[in-house]
Amino acid sequence: MTLLLGGRYNPSVLAIAFALLAAVGFGSGAVFARLGLQGMKPATGTAISLVVSFAMTAILALSIERSAVFTLPAMALVWFLVLGIVNYPLARLMNYTSVNLVGASRSAPMISTAPLFSAVLAIIFLGEEMNLMVGLGTAAIVLGSILIVVERTRAPS
Repeated sequence: MTLLLGGRYNPSVLAIAFALLAAVGFGSGAVFARLGLQGMKPATGTAISLVVSFAMTAILALSIERSAVFTLPAMALVWFLVLGIVNYPLARLMNYTSVNLVGASRSAPMISTAPLFSAVLAIIFLGEEMNLMVGLGTAAIVLGSILIVVERTRAPS
């Protein structure tokens, strides 16, 4: 990462910037998936996106962090294998199926409840502690997502 950024960066600012860029990517992904799924089944779209994602990620990883790729600790590899099964094929297939059934604008808010699951799993697996601000922020995100979906599914009065 140092090579990519020239050696000088503020990790906190960089983390926020990367998180926002990821949010843009995930948010636009639902729209692009909806466009791509016209005339195709979600499983086919998932397979295509996984192949393209793998190729892009492999190229980036090997060009930016070549030495780290070949010296991964065994447990890190195990956890990333689990991630590769749970997140990408399964979650993406469920995401694309949801987008295909109800559209990007209805599907995306429910997917944005992910912070709730992240918080619970971080407490269970990583021993992280929930403080008041993180708890309130997580609850606000989840509640906001639910309110958006409820509002969109209500019949006009």
